[in-house]
Amino acid sequence: MMRLLITGASGFVGRHMASYAAMHGAAVFGISRQIETNVDMTMLVADLNNAAATVHALETAAPDAIIHLAARTPANNPALALRDWLTETPIATLNLLEAARSFCPQAAILVVSSSAVYGHVPVERLPIIEDYPLQPATMYGVSKAVQELLALRYAAECGMRIVRARPFNLVGPGEPRAMLTSTLAAQVAAIVQGKQSSVVRMRHRATSRDFIDVRDAVAAYWALLEHGEPGGVYNVCSGTATPIGEIAERLLSLAGVDARIEETGSHTSGDILAQAGSAERLRAATGWQPRFDLTSSLRDLLIALMP
Repeated sequence: MMRLLITGASGFVGRHMASYAAMHGAAVFGISRQIETNVDMTMLVADLNNAAATVHALETAAPDAIIHLAARTPANNPALALRDWLTETPIATLNLLEAARSFCPQAAILVVSSSAVYGHVPVERLPIIEDYPLQPATMYGVSKAVQELLALRYAAECGMRIVRARPFNLVGPGEPRAMLTSTLAAQVAAIVQGKQSSVVRMRHRATSRDFIDVRDAVAAYWALLEHGEPGGVYNVCSGTATPIGEIAERLLSLAGVDARIEETGSHTSGDILAQAGSAERLRAATGWQPRFDLTSSLRDLLIALMP
């Protein structure tokens, strides 16, 4: 039986990942900063920014495989100071990989990065392939790029079995309220329940994003643990750029309510207007195919927000 360690195990993706892995026969251990109970995994309390605590967690779990999800994000840390983007996720990754090098050097490790590392990509270069240069436009993207460089170093210099994944915009049940699609879905749910006037507010409708269901993403991560090339990197995406305004319209249609969509601002020069990735490398390596279309993902997200 595989012993799998998941960092960031109490988060949105971590919970889905634990359920998927347990369903596929793994003995799952999770690392979280706080005590959590989860029937799908044995929880270990540790802060990855503490090297000694990280070592203790790995000694306890003795993993055959690690999925590194823990990270600061704009959704869970909207006011993070600039310098902290360079010390939080990168240091946590350094501590994890250094501990793995010492205590489980043969473990298969998946470091989950983000499409934020690509930054602004001209529309004519879409969909983005993994060989596109890294040019992050946000400090979150910078932190993920540094994380990837650390992963490459440990793969190249230490011979560790490390694979990188670059998910695009995840959506699905359990999505944190601070994320874009859940912010819209929560407003639609409030309208249905009579707790909000028939207006859905969003900053602007000018952007388009590549949305992939979180349940399809964790299936891709599992497949990459088994079939990803050490040192390799793989987009996890749908390949389609969907306008943000269309997300609100679909949610309203799914809820069967009539409401106005109001823009509260306008896009700026710093906004990435369109993003879509290519998952061809992932499919070729693993045979992965998404099971959920965007409408199904939004429906399940909306249902999860209803009483």
